[in-house]
Amino acid sequence: MQVLVLDDSDIMRDILVKQLIAVGVEKNEIQEARNGAEAIRKLNSDTFDVLMLDIVMEGIDGISVLKEAKKSQSVAKVVMCSTFSESDTVRDLIDLGIDDFIVKPFSEKRIRETLTLVLSTVQSK
Repeated sequence: MQVLVLDDSDIMRDILVKQLIAVGVEKNEIQEARNGAEAIRKLNSDTFDVLMLDIVMEGIDGISVLKEAKKSQSVAKVVMCSTFSESDTVRDLIDLGIDDFIVKPFSEKRIRETLTLVLSTVQSK
């Protein structure tokens, strides 16, 4: 299992990594990216089973990363995380193929439920 966590906030990346570990992902299976350009570099050099992408960032945003990922990582499960939760945007993201959307700030229970569900679909392949 390989997971990519993209968020421009060090704190949010730390929270997401800790929650991934709490639901059974090994630390060495998790890669982090601080911005969209770094995420795209990682997508071009590795294959991921799960992508956790923030939407709003300077430069290349999470939606652009998602579109790029769908070209090379089409089987990856995608969870978008953002404080921005306008229904039209979420609908557009679903059309782009995301598996779940989590509104920040999220509860520990919500993130664990989402990760457990997404990881179970990856592990059942």
